[in-house]
Amino acid sequence: MEKVVPKIGLFICDTGGRLGRTIDLPALTAKLAKAKGVSRCEALNDPLSPASFDSIKSDVRNGAINRILWVGRFTPDQMKWIENELAAAGLNPYLHEWRNLEEQGIGVSGIDSAILNRKAQMLIQMSLARTRLLVPLEPVELPASDAVLIIGAGVAGIHTAVTLAKLGKRVHLLEKESGVGGKVALLSRFYPLLCDPHCGLEFAIDELANSDLVEIHTLSRLVSLEGSPGNFEARFEERPRRVNQQRCNACGVCLTACPVQLPVDPRSPDGLFTGGILSEGIGELLPPKPQAIHPAAPMPFPSAFAIDREYCPQGCRECEKVCPTQAVELDQTPREHTLRVGAVLVTTGWDPYPLSKVAEFGYGRLTNVISNIDMEILCKESGNNGGIAGPVLHELKDVGFIQCAGSRDERHLKYCSSVCCSATLKQVLYFKEGFPDTNCYVFYIDIRSPAFDEDLYRRARNLGVVFNRELPSRVITDPVSGKLTVQVVDPTLKETLQVNLDLLVLAGGMTPSQETADVAQVLKLPQNSYGFFESHYQCHPDESQRTGLFVAGCAREPMKVSHAIESAHMAALKALRFLEGSVLVDPAFPVVDKTKCDQCKRCMEECPYSAFAFDEKGFPTPDLAKCRQCGNCMGLCPLAVVSMGHNTVKQTAAQIGAINTTFMGGKEPTVLAFLCKNDAYKAARAAADRGFAVPPNVIFLKLPCAGALNNALIADALSAGIDGVLVGGCPDGQCHYVKGSQLVQKRSGDLADKLKKMMIDPSRVKFVTLEIRDSRKYVDLLQSYVEELKAMGPNPFKI
Repeated sequence: MEKVVPKIGLFICDTGGRLGRTIDLPALTAKLAKAKGVSRCEALNDPLSPASFDSIKSDVRNGAINRILWVGRFTPDQMKWIENELAAAGLNPYLHEWRNLEEQGIGVSGIDSAILNRKAQMLIQMSLARTRLLVPLEPVELPASDAVLIIGAGVAGIHTAVTLAKLGKRVHLLEKESGVGGKVALLSRFYPLLCDPHCGLEFAIDELANSDLVEIHTLSRLVSLEGSPGNFEARFEERPRRVNQQRCNACGVCLTACPVQLPVDPRSPDGLFTGGILSEGIGELLPPKPQAIHPAAPMPFPSAFAIDREYCPQGCRECEKVCPTQAVELDQTPREHTLRVGAVLVTTGWDPYPLSKVAEFGYGRLTNVISNIDMEILCKESGNNGGIAGPVLHELKDVGFIQCAGSRDERHLKYCSSVCCSATLKQVLYFKEGFPDTNCYVFYIDIRSPAFDEDLYRRARNLGVVFNRELPSRVITDPVSGKLTVQVVDPTLKETLQVNLDLLVLAGGMTPSQETADVAQVLKLPQNSYGFFESHYQCHPDESQRTGLFVAGCAREPMKVSHAIESAHMAALKALRFLEGSVLVDPAFPVVDKTKCDQCKRCMEECPYSAFAFDEKGFPTPDLAKCRQCGNCMGLCPLAVVSMGHNTVKQTAAQIGAINTTFMGGKEPTVLAFLCKNDAYKAARAAADRGFAVPPNVIFLKLPCAGALNNALIADALSAGIDGVLVGGCPDGQCHYVKGSQLVQKRSGDLADKLKKMMIDPSRVKFVTLEIRDSRKYVDLLQSYVEELKAMGPNPFKI
């Protein structure tokens, strides 16, 4: 590549004269005009005026300027406009450098003007050092698929598949069961409107059935995922349905011939009970056990039946004999398929907490102690048998509901599942609005019915539901009446009461589904301490820690149906970037100098997004589609041979080399702060804007993440005579790049050893955590830090 001699346009923009009232601009401009590589140096009152800007544009066109340093206060919109306008004149957008003197404390009253003038000159010299090293960069375009893989065909997956198909994207919907619908298909009613969930589900399913862009793969599980965002290769295994989907018309003739009923499976979502024991009368409400050949479940879509062959008598082929369409294919075997997709959306849902573990409430041991999911099935089947006013439920005179059964409990689930209270209120209303004479008791810790769900609570109270703010201590069966007896303390009377019940419903919590755990292993997705997929919940809840893989719905955290659908749509919106036929990558990605790399693999092991892989010669190479350009690889490289495209180690070192460590004069210490651009930098900028007493001793540089700071740069700064280095990162758990701050602190031991060999006190380096509104904390930290450095005395390398 031909070496380009820098011809720098240096424009000090002083709109409103704010800088001119603090520093000597004419003298400063005259000095900087003589700096190396500066072709044009001016102080401008209005750089965006036609006269000024057209003159600059003309110099760009004729080659008099080939890069620009803008000194002044510019908004992001102004910066983007300038870059776009001058790009049209031939200046690459990455050949601009921006320096805001005011955010560095130039303009603060009460500071010696000589110090401010020296500091301003030094800051601009630092920016000039970086500007000389700027190179033109261009985005990289990578090919991408227009298809998406959605794992989990519950309510979130189904609705999102519909939306993506309407946007013209090809959708592969992967489901482990024989049919779609997930847990929502089990419900009798939705809250808060108490409408039938099958209505919304079937509406969405009809849309899928009529779309040429959607393929539904049931009885399937993901086996592997290779490749990069935009170009994933997903391999999945399809279990045999043993019924030809094209030939089966769901006529049901096979049911008359099948001799086998399936046993109750607690894990099955096809309408079976989850494990509660019912008395004979209530048990009559349960749906009949399915046969070995049965409609797809939880919902009969696809319409083709499925056969659980492992339950068939040896050699039995009765269904095959009677099938009028010859759709039964008992000798089918598992098949493997491969898909090319641009992104993956995981909506693997939830499983109910096993209430048999909550021994004190008798689930699975006492008759008529059931779960809230069991209750949904009872109500649904009661409706199927003639409505909620059917004779069996009408005979129940006393029904109890225990909230937080195994939730918010150190022995079981420590968290609240957020939906259980509203679900119970809905079920209470089934009884009180269907059978007004039924006595309903709710035992609870707290009733949590957010937003409009509070209407359910008011309705229940107005209908006479008894709410008792205490959980029962034990549940037994009365040997005489056969009823359940609940012992509970009345918090008002401070007395132990006994309540006799015909039915007790336990509101169990939500746990990650078994499929969530299985998919996490295949996709190598981190899970939190509760087993849900990990994400940056506050800012990027829909993103996983693997680029191109998105998580949504109850696979991420417990949530109600509407929130699960919203969550999945937000994830789909983010996924669209990888479904457009190509992916445009910002050119600020990391570059490895392979002539100096010793293949230690630190970048591969520590990358928060697993974005590095070996090339054919064994050198680490970033996958540009996976990389989020956090810079942590640059920070942790022991040899400092990894650099970000627009923020190289060499550029930062050049800025450090331009620092005048005695600009404060006397024995005042000089502090160099490296600040994360997401939080710490914004706190520092706000401190200057608000006029806080930021010590003039401090100069700061922005980093994409605190983790991007290489120890070599800290050592360079101290060996150059800077008295103290402060690193500002995010608090633990809040880093936008997962663990940037942790990685900095993890390297502190190596840094301390290095500084001791240099005969420098490691306490001259301070790591602090700052949130975006910690401007006052930032100032207080700096003031105390400057005093600490004064007590230590000057850096021994200071000349």
